[in-house]
Amino acid sequence: MSYAWQLSNSSIGVGFGTAALGGNTYDVVTMALESGFRKFDTAEAEWWYDQGEVGRSLTDFFTKKDLNCDNLEISTKIPPWSLTSFSDIRLHASNSRQELVGSCEDIYPEESQEGVPFPLDVYYIHAPQCWKGWHPRCDNPPSTLDLRDAWKAMEAVVGLDYTSKRIGLSNIHPNELLDIIQFVNERIEGGENNPTPRLPDAVQAHSDPIDTSRELRELCLEYNIEFVSYSTLGTQHRNVPENPVLTSTVVAHIAEKHSRSVAEVVLSWALQNDMSVIPRSSKKGHIEELSRLLTSPVFLDSTDLEAMETLSSDYIGEL
Repeated sequence: MSYAWQLSNSSIGVGFGTAALGGNTYDVVTMALESGFRKFDTAEAEWWYDQGEVGRSLTDFFTKKDLNCDNLEISTKIPPWSLTSFSDIRLHASNSRQELVGSCEDIYPEESQEGVPFPLDVYYIHAPQCWKGWHPRCDNPPSTLDLRDAWKAMEAVVGLDYTSKRIGLSNIHPNELLDIIQFVNERIEGGENNPTPRLPDAVQAHSDPIDTSRELRELCLEYNIEFVSYSTLGTQHRNVPENPVLTSTVVAHIAEKHSRSVAEVVLSWALQNDMSVIPRSSKKGHIEELSRLLTSPVFLDSTDLEAMETLSSDYIGEL
């Protein structure tokens, strides 16, 4: 059997991130579910994420309310220190699928009456390799596969195991993404099919109105790869007295104009620039505010978008 789920950039939308929620993960995910979120992003990397609590919250919520999982889209990531072998990558994906959506009923793709376990949405490589200081596990990592070999295992996750609908890369540089694209295309031309070569379906990287990751985004647009923005609200600007995105007078003026929050303006900017977003908050009021983007995600006009473009040029010398 072959289930080659392939989604285009029509999948761009609003999800909920679960990084750095710590002991509040279960309760926060539950609040997000109650507010209407059905797309969630997590990761296997402990310290930053609690994937187990995400899965427990999903299971309890859907079981208690007797809901099916049809519109549930859960993505997670394998950390670079776990890219140790072809079989280990596939096993990690299988274990994460079970932990996160194992309680969901099997699904039956349109092209077949044969059921398969309810899959993850995207399974990402969290980073191509470890670098010291990125995570405690990266201070003394094991020997791991290079990115090309790891990518072949990822292709097996979606093409042989059906653990995930899609596969992706996170924290990737443009030259690394181009190399994977070339690697895949060379194997397609060579007729390789076990596993079937597959371009990345999604790339997750930091982008905000000041530091836009334009080169990577343009590359994703060229190859029909979904670009998922994290830290869209400017939280990566750590060496400045205050968040330059959330305190921008330009953004504040646009927010007042539309009677929306500053966060909604920034996230709508991303959505209207072909990015998916995965904001997070641990406060119920903020979560409910973010959930408005599920039904009204696009509200900026051309004048607003032009004004937002000035943020990047104004700060270019400070990046």
